[in-house]
Amino acid sequence: ADDAGLKRVLLEQARAHGMSPTPAELLANVREVQANREIRSTLAAIAQTGAEARYEAVDVAGGIALEAMLARVRREWGPIAGIVHAAGVLADKRIGEKTDAQFDHVFGTKIEGLRALLAATQDDPLKLLCVFSSVSARCGNVGQSDYAMANEILAKVAWAESRRRPGLVAKSFGWGPWEGGMVTPHLRERFAALGVPMIPLADGARMFVDELSAAQRGQVELVLGGEPRPEALLSEGASERVQELEITVARASHAYLEGHAINGQPVLPLVLAAEWLSRAARSFRPGLPQAALHEIKVLKGIRLGGFENGGDRLTIQASPLPSERGVQMQMLIRDAKGHANYSARIELLPEPNHSDQPMDALALEPWRGEPLYQNLLFHRGAFELIDRLDGISDQGIAATLSGVSHAGWNGESWQLDVAALDAGLQMAVLFGQRMLGGPNLPTGIDAIRTFGASPSAGLLNATAFRRKLGPSSVTTDIVFTNDRGRRVAELLGVHNHALNAPAPNQA
Repeated sequence: ADDAGLKRVLLEQARAHGMSPTPAELLANVREVQANREIRSTLAAIAQTGAEARYEAVDVAGGIALEAMLARVRREWGPIAGIVHAAGVLADKRIGEKTDAQFDHVFGTKIEGLRALLAATQDDPLKLLCVFSSVSARCGNVGQSDYAMANEILAKVAWAESRRRPGLVAKSFGWGPWEGGMVTPHLRERFAALGVPMIPLADGARMFVDELSAAQRGQVELVLGGEPRPEALLSEGASERVQELEITVARASHAYLEGHAINGQPVLPLVLAAEWLSRAARSFRPGLPQAALHEIKVLKGIRLGGFENGGDRLTIQASPLPSERGVQMQMLIRDAKGHANYSARIELLPEPNHSDQPMDALALEPWRGEPLYQNLLFHRGAFELIDRLDGISDQGIAATLSGVSHAGWNGESWQLDVAALDAGLQMAVLFGQRMLGGPNLPTGIDAIRTFGASPSAGLLNATAFRRKLGPSSVTTDIVFTNDRGRRVAELLGVHNHALNAPAPNQA
């Protein structure tokens, strides 16, 4: 009844016939015996309930054999009413090590198998189509590019069939790992190390029955099982190394930066650097909403000398940091010479930020200063983002401003509302002029937090609150709200320092 006993008996039997099976062949024979026993036990259990069941061995992707088997079923039992496509094989390897044959075997079993089943039952009155997908189709998994791709396609075919066949209940079950089946002892240990919970057999069977019994046609694509840590399946091998990507900045790709120029030369805005760091972090750890950027610093501002001629190539680096929850990374932007220019610590957590914190009241006087974009600020064109300055005092400043949507900064998948945040820094500069008596620039931000999945449409309101004033610096907190008064972003600890020269050399 156990592995060792089966191996001993099968080895004796093979030697009696003059054969010497390898350990792998012997293990395969043991698994076959155990599988056949399980099938017979399952068929007997079904029969005890008064139902009928039969077991047919046929290649799910083999058209002729499959057609012949289904023809026998129709003759004896009638037309096919439901399909549960649960076939699958694994050949886990990283993409660079995986052969075409291994890919075809894994991918074809799922996809060509479903294609053959649907073709063979196209004239049957199907009431149910259930495909067994995997949580790897949703989260990815190291070594399972082919398996994840195939399972994701199963889900989309199930959606398509649910629309094509009125009355069909279509389900794609993205299973987590079960305590049995394709999960080997090695995989079980790996899942445990990653914090991915296993599905007990009885619990998985109950979930399957419950979902089919509910038969909610609008719920096609489901993930079943315990919830893994969002970073668990993708972080193997990435938690100990520095990851990099490059970006080239030129007029052809970033024409709006001509409005952020000093003495005619575009300068990289601090909040655009923060945007790139945010995008890079989320590309290195997909599936985790960004919680915050911390300790954003201008180490050395980047003048874009190649803006009109080939562009400037920059490198973004991410180094993992210890974290008890979620993921934290130390981020850097380096120029072509390897100099560190901007840095930040980024925090990625499973849940997005939420804020219902009310804003402090701020007593302000009407703005009676000069026009903003003639003498006070160097920003021009696309960066003239302050629509109206609503008031100023020694306690802070408030304004109505444009975000990326209202400003027409289209064509990019913004993680941060760079236009609104830059306008907020412009407000901090204006406040710094009042409090420090002359030119100043932001040199760092303690934290950037956003609330909501994407930048808001329409004009935004922003208020900068004075937090600290020194002989040559001023620190503010800036809160951004939409037209309904809901907080959408905040810059905490914006540090502005006075400049010795009238022309700023950082931004």
